Amino acid sequence: MAYVRTNGLSSCSTVRSPRRAASQCRKARREDAARVRTAGRPRKAARNTREVELVERYLPLVKVAVDRIKFKLPKTIDEEDLTNSAVIGLIDALRKFDSRKKTKFETYAMWRIKGAILDELRALDWASRSARRKARDMQRQLQILEQKLGRSVSDGEVADSLKMSSRDMSKIGETVRGRVVLSIDQPVHLDDESGHVELSEVLEDTQAVDMLEAVEQEESKKMVLQCINNLPEQERLVIALYYYEELTLKQIGQVLGISESRASQVHTKAITRLKNRVSRVLV
Repeated sequence: MAYVRTNGLSSCSTVRSPRRAASQCRKARREDAARVRTAGRPRKAARNTREVELVERYLPLVKVAVDRIKFKLPKTIDEEDLTNSAVIGLIDALRKFDSRKKTKFETYAMWRIKGAILDELRALDWASRSARRKARDMQRQLQILEQKLGRSVSDGEVADSLKMSSRDMSKIGETVRGRVVLSIDQPVHLDDESGHVELSEVLEDTQAVDMLEAVEQEESKKMVLQCINNLPEQERLVIALYYYEELTLKQIGQVLGISESRASQVHTKAITRLKNRVSRVLV
């Protein structure tokens, strides 16, 4: 068995040494497999290069689309995000364009670019499309009523004309009302001494635990508990039954075998004693 090359690849033929021929054949097949794996790489690289050239050629379409829409948007919308989305739309247009449909590529590409920008804006919008539609209906109805009546109209009149409650109308208005979106990494200027710091460093985290306050509360609990333990037995029982077991003074009197008025006297005496002891400790 021996191997010969045909069309750049190897084939095996019979020779006198089978072991040596088998080894040569295996080596030839490995070389062939390597050539097959790398054969498509130049063509793929060429396609990528061609795509990059086309993207660079039609980039002015991206700038035109972004410039047309950015003036209608709030300043919180990042122009770079819109440009990135527009470029994605251009690449999608290059890959899906069908010249057989007799449509100019520029027209098709602009349609895909605008669609990509709108998708990005919808993703950034905190209000749903239905809420936006209802808000437009409310605004349109407001203008119609003002033209018809010749005066300013109230929210209640607009709600009645749209057959919705004033509460639902207020909720829609709250949903679509403009808001300012800030990055917590945005630098802010406090004063000349502090200079610029990140917004995250000056925002208060209302969910964070104040360790100093937590320690002070724990120490206060221990102090009050110690003062309660030092009370006379009857006063200590009244405090425990009233505040921990949540019994009424009448029920406490029944448990201790005393009248309700006596239980009230013991409770008042215990509270006065606790206040005095706690104030002495704090001083």
